[in-house]
Amino acid sequence: MITDKFGGSTVDYAIYLVANKEVDALVNGFAATPERTKNSDFSYFIWTEPYSMVVPQPEEEPRLFAFIRPFQTTVWLLIFITMFVMVLMMSLFSRLYGKPVNKFVQDRPVTPRQHSKTLTLLEYGRGNVAAVRLSFRILVGAWLLVATVLVNSYSGTVVAYLTVPKMKPSINTFEDLAASEDVQLLIKEDVIIGQQILAAKSGVLKTLADQARRFPADFMSKDQVTIDARLATGRYAYAWIQTYCKFFIVAQFKKDGTCRFQKSDPLPFQAAFFSIVLQKDSQFTSKFNDAVMLLWESGQIPFWVNGVIPQAPKCFTQSNPRRDLSRQVPIQLKDLMSAFFILGLGLSLATLVFLMEKIIYFKGRRPV
Repeated sequence: MITDKFGGSTVDYAIYLVANKEVDALVNGFAATPERTKNSDFSYFIWTEPYSMVVPQPEEEPRLFAFIRPFQTTVWLLIFITMFVMVLMMSLFSRLYGKPVNKFVQDRPVTPRQHSKTLTLLEYGRGNVAAVRLSFRILVGAWLLVATVLVNSYSGTVVAYLTVPKMKPSINTFEDLAASEDVQLLIKEDVIIGQQILAAKSGVLKTLADQARRFPADFMSKDQVTIDARLATGRYAYAWIQTYCKFFIVAQFKKDGTCRFQKSDPLPFQAAFFSIVLQKDSQFTSKFNDAVMLLWESGQIPFWVNGVIPQAPKCFTQSNPRRDLSRQVPIQLKDLMSAFFILGLGLSLATLVFLMEKIIYFKGRRPV
C-alpha cells in the first residue's frame, strides 16, 4: 500500500504520517520547504552541512600507448616525413652504388668461367640483394630515427611518460561529471537536492537532469537501498550531504578492502538544514526548539555525530606528489608495456615487409 501510494518514498510517507496526525514527531531530520511547512511544524535545526558527491576514484589510464603522449602531432608528422626521406635517400644511394659496379663487371674482359660467375652475381644482385636492401633500408632508417630522436633527444621524457602512471581526470564538480563518459549521476527524486537538479532550466544541472530523464529507470529512484546498490557498482555519482558520503566511502572500504570512492568538494547549493518534524501547531514544538537549540549550541550533536562516523583515513587523505615521487617502487611489467608494444610493432612491420618482398621476388622468378 505504501509503495503504491507514495512510489516507495519513505520521505513522503513520513511527512504524510505527521501531517495526518498519525505520529507526533519525526526525529530523523528533514529539510523545511514551503510545501512541507503548510501542514507540519519544523523545530530549530538539529544538523547542518554542505552537499558533496560520492564519485568513483579515478582509474589509471592504460600505458599501452604512453609513447604517443610526449610528442605533439607536428612532431609525429615530422618523424614520419624524416623516415620517408631516409628510405628515399638510402634507395638513391643504393642505386648510385650499384650502377658503376655493374658497368665495371660488364666492360671487363672475363674468361668463360668468370663469365658464369658474373652472371650468377648479376642475377643475385637483381633479385635477392634488391629485396634484402629494401628491408634493410626500412629497418636502418627507422632505427636511425629512433636512436637519434627518441633516445638522444627525448630519453628522459619518454622514460617518465612510460613509467609514471597517469590518472584519468578526477570528478570534483558537476561540470567534470557532465564531461565524463563513464560516470552518470544518480538522482533521488524525493529530496531537496534531487528536486533542485530536476528543476534546473539551464546550465550543467539541466544537462545532467535531461540525461537522467532519458533513462529514469536507471538514473532516478526514491529508494535509498536501490541507489546505494547502483552507486556501489562504480559507474555512478550521487549528490547528498557530506556525512552520508563519508559513511558510504568507509562502508565500501570495509567491504572491498580498498578505497574505491572519494568525496568531491562542496557543491554550489545552500547548506542543508535538518529539523525535527512535528504536527501542525503542536504543543511540543517550543519544547523541542529549546532542547535542540541547547544541544546544538553546546556542541553535543556535532560531537555525537563525529563520534559515530566510521574511520578510514587513507580514503580521505590528500595525495602528496613530492612524497609519492620519493618512494622507490620496483618497475613493473605495466611500466614497460608501451616499450614492448613498440618492439612488437617494429618487428611485425619488418617481418611483413620482408615476406612481401620475398613473395614478389619468387613470383618474378616463375617461368613464363
